[in-house]
Amino acid sequence: MNTIIVTGSSGLIGSEAVIHFERRGYHVIGIDNNMRADFFGPQGDTTWNLRRVAAIAKNFTHESEGY
Repeated sequence: MNTIIVTGSSGLIGSEAVIHFERRGYHVIGIDNNMRADFFGPQGDTTWNLRRVAAIAKNFTHESEGY
């Protein structure tokens, strides 16, 4: 199984990239620091999207701080 790294994996584009590549057989390593929460407060937090992606993509590993 090939591995791919997606930066910003909990954001809008990154999360869709994770799902795209995972569905094509890749093991996806996601990197995200959730800086939106620092910039925009609780409304900018992308933890909900990280959970959504992790529930969909079974070959996904999240490697980051801030969550």
